[in-house]
Amino acid sequence: MNLSGYLDLLRDSRIRHLFVVAFFARMPPMAAPLAFTLLVVKHLDGTYTQAGVVAAATTIGAAIGSPWRGRRIDRVGLRRAVVPSIVVVGLLYPVAVFAPYWLLVPTTFVMGLFLIPIFSVMRQSLSVMVDEGRRRTAFSADSVVTEASFIIGPAIGVLVVTQFGAAAAIAFIGACEVIAGLVLLRLDPPTRSTTDPVSPDTDTAPVRWMSVPIGFLFLIAAGSVFGLYATDLGIVAELEDLGNTGAIALVYALWGGASLLGGLLYGALHTSIRPTYLLLGLGLATIPVGLAESVPSLALAVIPAGFLCAPTLTAASEWLAKLTPEERRGEAMGWFGTAHTVGAALAGPAIGLAIDEIGPWGGFVLGGSIAAGIAVLCWGGQLLPRFRPVPVDDSSGVEEALDQQIADRREG
Repeated sequence: MNLSGYLDLLRDSRIRHLFVVAFFARMPPMAAPLAFTLLVVKHLDGTYTQAGVVAAATTIGAAIGSPWRGRRIDRVGLRRAVVPSIVVVGLLYPVAVFAPYWLLVPTTFVMGLFLIPIFSVMRQSLSVMVDEGRRRTAFSADSVVTEASFIIGPAIGVLVVTQFGAAAAIAFIGACEVIAGLVLLRLDPPTRSTTDPVSPDTDTAPVRWMSVPIGFLFLIAAGSVFGLYATDLGIVAELEDLGNTGAIALVYALWGGASLLGGLLYGALHTSIRPTYLLLGLGLATIPVGLAESVPSLALAVIPAGFLCAPTLTAASEWLAKLTPEERRGEAMGWFGTAHTVGAALAGPAIGLAIDEIGPWGGFVLGGSIAAGIAVLCWGGQLLPRFRPVPVDDSSGVEEALDQQIADRREG
């Protein structure tokens, strides 16, 4: 284990600037759900069910758009792929502020469809900017940045909503998302190790990238969400049963802090861990959380499950980069995001139903069992020789191409 790898990454100004941009670019989408919920309930006098429909429209749009946006990055480059997202977001956020409910649903769907694919951009760019030996550290650092955005983004959303109202918060979030997109365009991180342009009209011999091992990684992405949602919803339900909802912030802080620590330590390892093993550990660590009978025991019980959250997703992304040819990596990362979104769409109702019908412990057991079951399924499939993951080799000349790309930009 070597934590100095993070310092080596941050010495590179390109990577350092990319992390800063990603941190701010992820906060608006994470703050948006709360603002839209309050917009529907308070401003439009709607119900929480109607607010849920708006959230579902955004989610469906993002699930459809993520692979498409990644594919566009592969074919036409980052700038030409992201400009339409900036334009659409800049136009539709003001519309959403004043739209009636019947118009808000399709508006948020299109907003999700054109959501700036920051996840795909980050993982694709990092896989190009660092060699394979440092990808684990780079992806882990990105997971930590994501966790920080997840903590701070909604908090800022709450502050703006409480001070200025939901409509003003949505306008503010939209402006921030446009600014983040423009800064990303200005930074223009590399998404290919070659500077040769890719013409969308010359894709006569498409590269085949989908395989059963990659399908397993998509299953792992979806399965990990069941573990995350079981803890996420279970914490609230358990503390409500205990009559101590005031401790939610404390328990969440310990859970998120454990994930941050797990991500940092995983990135410092000298060897990769199969995501199937990490998902199995996550599932098995989630199941016994439901046995907690007090706030202190619950706070301690969520730490092991939290510790494996970031490493599981990081390892899956790391192996996806290993198994995918560079010219299709953006699309693959987009489908990975879609798998995560679909998992969330399935996990939320399933875990909620288990909590309603059985109790908080039922949510932990169901989510942990599904995560562990998917891990065992994928592990068993990988035992077959024809389904064993075989990394692709596209790392030759990466550093030279990056240096040439930087030189070309400076000359331009």
